[in-house]
Amino acid sequence: MSTRPGTTTVVMVIDVQKAVMESAWDSDGVVARIRALIRRARSKQVPIVFVQHHDLDGDGLARGTDGWKFVEAVAPRDDDMLVEKNYPDSFADTELAGILAELGAGHLVIAGAQTDACIRATAHRALAEGYDVTLVEDCHTTEDATFDDVVVPAEQIVVHTNLCLWSITYPGQVSTLAPHDEVRFEQPVSV
Repeated sequence: MSTRPGTTTVVMVIDVQKAVMESAWDSDGVVARIRALIRRARSKQVPIVFVQHHDLDGDGLARGTDGWKFVEAVAPRDDDMLVEKNYPDSFADTELAGILAELGAGHLVIAGAQTDACIRATAHRALAEGYDVTLVEDCHTTEDATFDDVVVPAEQIVVHTNLCLWSITYPGQVSTLAPHDEVRFEQPVSV
């Protein structure tokens, strides 16, 4: 059970923006599954927070550009909350913590992109801040990465991140994985 005072589940859709998704692994499939997750959440009156990256370094996500806009199939509605960010961690220098406090959040359901940056940084920070976290295992993506002349395929990055979140523990909290059609919107209970 979360160490936060709230018990509300909140779905977070992170950086599902045109420039981010155009070269992401299984982009169409991930977008379709996120769309289904959003529909399920809305049918149960679960709040949704959309996070939108604004690039300070000018690599395709400048505010107002076409690449900065959300993929239309999963764009926020007027009644959804929106957080703009400049760093991979959605909590860093944003209003996210205040919005989650207003919602009484204790459990975050996380989906979006990029797996090895914003998804991972935000999920780990959420756990460190005391939230229970469900990473939607089939609703996050990235692109192939190269480091020290080694290419790591995007699919392996996704699987490895699922493994990392599945195996991480914090005192008094729950970190779980679920496919989009099995996400439980109730706060998880540790076993």
